[in-house]
Amino acid sequence: MQLRKGARAHTLKQLLPQPLRTRLGAVRRRARSLPFRTAGQKRRLLGDQTLGATERELLRQVESRISPRDTMYAGDGAHYFKVGLSAMRLVEEAMRRAGLSSVRHVLDLPCGHGRVLRFLARRFPHAAFTACDLDRDGVDFCAHSFGATPVYSKTDLDALSFDTRFDLIWCGSLITHLDAEPTRALFRLFARHLAPGGLLLFSAHGDFVARRMPSGEFDYMLTGEQVETITRRYADTGFGYENYRGQGGYGVALTSPAWIRAQIEEMGGLKEVYFGARAWDDHHDVYGYVREA
Repeated sequence: MQLRKGARAHTLKQLLPQPLRTRLGAVRRRARSLPFRTAGQKRRLLGDQTLGATERELLRQVESRISPRDTMYAGDGAHYFKVGLSAMRLVEEAMRRAGLSSVRHVLDLPCGHGRVLRFLARRFPHAAFTACDLDRDGVDFCAHSFGATPVYSKTDLDALSFDTRFDLIWCGSLITHLDAEPTRALFRLFARHLAPGGLLLFSAHGDFVARRMPSGEFDYMLTGEQVETITRRYADTGFGYENYRGQGGYGVALTSPAWIRAQIEEMGGLKEVYFGARAWDDHHDVYGYVREA
């Protein structure tokens, strides 16, 4: 039987010594993130007629340089920048519903290498930004590239603190990877550091991902047995979690709106102002909460 092209490439790659695979991978990442290449991808996206005038102007202003260590960038600049634009649509709509007209202090956690922060920095040019992540290289990149205050995160989120309260907190794709208790610790962290009247926006895996997993369309790096377990628990309780192989404490989480709302309600002090199923990049559910005065 003849192997498909992708399978052949994967098989050949596995035959290479690990040190050589690592070096070749680094070279490939640097090549696909060369500044002239990512700038060209942004220019081409500017010609997309589905973008509104305001979005096009924001995109024109954002930094096109992408770190070669950015795991969210796999060479598709159009998708990378569209994800940032999708986040900004959510921020704008949630701010409108919250009655929040301006922001002075903004937290992006996890910031990664600034896939969303580069847009936030241009949208709110007079705000002060804090970039926080376990990925120290990502935090450093955001501090250098977008003028953000760097804060290295902690696995124990109850032990993490900031020197300020925030008018806007963006948390894209973190709850999607946490078990139940770390998720509750994350909510406690946000409650401690959200200013009165401030807006919290976060994304989560919901019904769409729960349906997608068993279909075989995308396994989210889980085994077949794990997919069966996590989706069964989600159906039974509204929450399911499985570790990535060899990574205790970090994996894939499924969280229903009812489960999310129960955790927030138990904590108190936050009022829901926004919910969108598959609202971020047509994939993640997004929730918006305001800190009550």
